[in-house]
Amino acid sequence: MWLGALLACVWALGPAAPAAQAAVGQQFTRLEAADIGQGVFYIIPGPQALERFREDADEIGIIAPQSFSLDGYGLLRSSLPDDLREIAIEHGVPVMPLVINSGFSRWQAIRLLHNASARDRAIGALVDTARQLSLAGWQVDFENLPWTQRAAFSRFIAEAAGALHRHGLLLSVAVAARTSDQVNATFRSFSGVYDYRALARSADFLSVMAYPESDATHPGPLASTPWVRQVLDHVLTQAPPDKISLGIPTYQTDWMRRRIRISFRRRIAGHIRRVFRYVYRLFHHDGPVQLAPWHWDPVLQAAYRIQTWGHDRRITWIENEESFRAKLALVAEYHLRGYSVWRLGLEDPNIWHELPPAPRAIAADPPPPHLPRLRVAAAASTPPGGGH
Repeated sequence: MWLGALLACVWALGPAAPAAQAAVGQQFTRLEAADIGQGVFYIIPGPQALERFREDADEIGIIAPQSFSLDGYGLLRSSLPDDLREIAIEHGVPVMPLVINSGFSRWQAIRLLHNASARDRAIGALVDTARQLSLAGWQVDFENLPWTQRAAFSRFIAEAAGALHRHGLLLSVAVAARTSDQVNATFRSFSGVYDYRALARSADFLSVMAYPESDATHPGPLASTPWVRQVLDHVLTQAPPDKISLGIPTYQTDWMRRRIRISFRRRIAGHIRRVFRYVYRLFHHDGPVQLAPWHWDPVLQAAYRIQTWGHDRRITWIENEESFRAKLALVAEYHLRGYSVWRLGLEDPNIWHELPPAPRAIAADPPPPHLPRLRVAAAASTPPGGGH
């Protein structure tokens, strides 16, 4: 385990390849806000992400911090960071926090969904907190629920939407992507709980998390364009395009593939030799350590890099400016409400060149500067990088 951690640290020392190394895609005219709608940007508050928010706030339609959770008793926990609120007020960016099932716990969510008093308590807390903090509304991001909770989850969303709408507040829902309603293991354990048709009737919009496409059994890109098309073709059979926000990832995924079978002793010896060789080159090299260049797959419309380490081959798929463009083009082609980006601080900085200034149609009235910070229950721990 220590060796794997050491290798990961050494690997991280090499700088990312410059964007110019990625294959140049076809010429692209920047789309306007009327073409791509409203952009929701998720954020896990932290120094780097908040600095990015401050720099690019004018292109952000809605900021959605992952900072609230509901437990099985309907208690709303955590709070909105002061510095995020200040940036949002300064730039007029509507705030729509994510509210997750506490710890993404299946049992906490099921307890909440099947207890009328807990649901009433939760919905009341959502309304009160949104009004006191001048939020635009909420996005419910309940995950890890089995498909047997489909009706109960749709009922909760309908109840919450009714209460929030009465106070002029929005409700959206983060939903897992599917390319069909075939009942398989993933449908039963994760994606089947989201009834697109019922949720779209109640909520203002659905953020369809069109990622990750690949897993350890089928390594590949996070969200290739052909697969995202299949996701959209399916969801639009059950919900209108003006209720759909396309979820776009901005991170990368690594797949390690063993090329030949070797003994454990030779594998460890090979790792050690490569670590010392890499460290030697790091301190005896004039200039930065060179990594393999990025390549562009024109069919999948995704960038990748292949790096060989002895008997291992590491394939890295990354969502960069080119793949971001391709997904914005889908938003325009399908006439969707907009797009939802996971998450701020991980993105290729060049994507901001593709985005027009965001409309401010739904901005809530800013709270006065002296408004005290609302304390909501006790602070709950949100899994770092969890969700989406």
